[in-house]
Amino acid sequence: MSVSTFVEDGGLASLLGKGAQTLARDTALTEPAVLAAVRDVLKAAFSDRPELLDPFAAATERNSEVIRVLRQAIAAQRQRSGVLARVPVDSETLLALFAATLGWGPAQRYLDDSNVNEVKIIGRRIRVQEAGKPFVTVAEAFGSDREVIDRVKMMSSVLGVRLDADKPQATIPLSRGTRMHASIPPRTHDQALVCIRRGREVAWDVSDVLKRDTLSREVADLLLLLCRARCSILIAGRTGSGKTGLLEALANSWPGDGHIISIEDHTSEIGIRRPEWTREMVDAIRDPQVFGQVTREALRQTPDLLLPGEIRGSEAGAILRMVLSDHPVITTLHARTCEEALEQFASCAALPGAYMYESRRDDALRDACGGFDVVIKVDFWEAAGRRVVTDIALCNGSVHEDGAIRPRLVPLVTIDVLPSGDITWMTHAAIGTDGLLQWTQSATDLTPALLREKLVRARSQAAIRGHATTLDAVQEALTRAEHLLLRSEVERALATLRAAWSQRHDDRLLSMAQRTLGQNPACFATLIAEGEAQGAALRRLIEARRWTEANEAWTQIGADLAHAAIAAPVGGWHTIDTEIREGLALHAAAAAACSEAELALGAGQSRVARDVLKPFGDADLPADVALSIVRLREQALRSLLHSGEGAATALETIIARREALEHEIAQAASTRQS
Repeated sequence: MSVSTFVEDGGLASLLGKGAQTLARDTALTEPAVLAAVRDVLKAAFSDRPELLDPFAAATERNSEVIRVLRQAIAAQRQRSGVLARVPVDSETLLALFAATLGWGPAQRYLDDSNVNEVKIIGRRIRVQEAGKPFVTVAEAFGSDREVIDRVKMMSSVLGVRLDADKPQATIPLSRGTRMHASIPPRTHDQALVCIRRGREVAWDVSDVLKRDTLSREVADLLLLLCRARCSILIAGRTGSGKTGLLEALANSWPGDGHIISIEDHTSEIGIRRPEWTREMVDAIRDPQVFGQVTREALRQTPDLLLPGEIRGSEAGAILRMVLSDHPVITTLHARTCEEALEQFASCAALPGAYMYESRRDDALRDACGGFDVVIKVDFWEAAGRRVVTDIALCNGSVHEDGAIRPRLVPLVTIDVLPSGDITWMTHAAIGTDGLLQWTQSATDLTPALLREKLVRARSQAAIRGHATTLDAVQEALTRAEHLLLRSEVERALATLRAAWSQRHDDRLLSMAQRTLGQNPACFATLIAEGEAQGAALRRLIEARRWTEANEAWTQIGADLAHAAIAAPVGGWHTIDTEIREGLALHAAAAAACSEAELALGAGQSRVARDVLKPFGDADLPADVALSIVRLREQALRSLLHSGEGAATALETIIARREALEHEIAQAASTRQS
């Protein structure tokens, strides 16, 4: 029988030394020798699996490994004696020991909560930001400032990042796009500041940003138009405002299947869905010039889209050279306004060692204003707990004012907050039927000439792509996916099918996607969970006869092949599509009948109102529309009874139905609020 079997079976007495007793959990958690031994065991075990040290690592996987490693070590020491021999082996104690050593103590429960986006440790205090909510300081706290300093220094040591008195600030690279930044004394006075921001498990596109109320549908459509025009875009905002998330969303909404190159410094934050993606990593801390060098090399790699992560210094010169060579670029930097973003970019491009623009700020600013097409400003509004696009401006060259060069910008989108507190976006142009911008408050076309040329070119390319989207193109995607599946390259196979689906919804792509997902479900666990959740939500909307919301949900599911394949109902999507269309038509007819009946009742024509509403039952209508019909019927029948027509029993039936619907709606509202 193995040692671990004794531990699991509870046969511990024979393994303990004579007179030894198991420690109480609280004692084990406060005994320095036990904590030191646990720390050493876990560090050794996780040395080749640093992803388990990510504070935001999947708790289930990490916890099972922690329990396995510690039980094995405890069992071994019970055979040959050791400080761990008396440690309890229940899961709760072992996980508490992890939190107290390699984990993050009182902050660990928040790090394990998938709803938490960011955890900030300020001295002993812990601040937490959940999705859709502002930061709050929680009740838990570390025992001392020293405890936090020691913990972050230990983690940096394990991960090979220098953090000490001579280098008291560092970004610590973690898995899953998690960003961790630490500051310790003497940079800070006597305590540590640790900021841990969760990376995204799933790559976003514009629809994902839209779902998070970062922008409106109209703004999203404008951004998609700018992507189709292959615009170079500069995204500005402060730390934590959502710059990288928007960059990723735009890249994943880029047209076609071109080659994308991303350049990131130290942390893998950007996620791209397509297989034609090259991720290049640099360490600008150790070599400040490397970012610019790698960007210059990208000039020779001819990417269809270049994504330099965040502009911090002289690499801006090489990026500007890429922009001027008509290679689309999306990048980010810290700035408070769209105009300031271009000014800051030019200042970086003119820094010592910058490619082409060293000490030539005016030239850099002039070229940046002519090279970038769009500047987007994003912000995080703590009080609302939302990241929002606050401004979008089109670059229209530069002007010379008061002896200085200034960017000339054309506002495209601005944000406003209504007295009610609701956020609204003002779009100064809409997408015309010709695929160009139609300005809403000006008879003059304000579109910059270079952008207009790109929009015209995009319209032409869209027409070409439309003619090229044939059954043969779908067949080519199916054939390629088949070969990839034979090589077990399931992710590339799905990406190939998704690209074809974005141009043509073909049932054969759907079937092949279902087969691809089924070949390796574990690889697509997140996608499968999303698709199943979306399918369940759609079924609930259909059962509730909420046709407008059901149509929006169906459209969202159908936009992505993977989700459509996972959520596909028995009988196929055409049955759902037909049911929703019929429901929407009935909804529209019922709403029109309600308006007509209201007019008739206002004119004293109760019989006309009754007859207009007669064709509509309420079984297939949304509860609110059904309630409107029943109330109008009740009003008409009361009027008819008052004039000596109709039956009182019919009125009683209608009143009972009206009360039932009111109760149903109130219950549904209460459920949504809870």
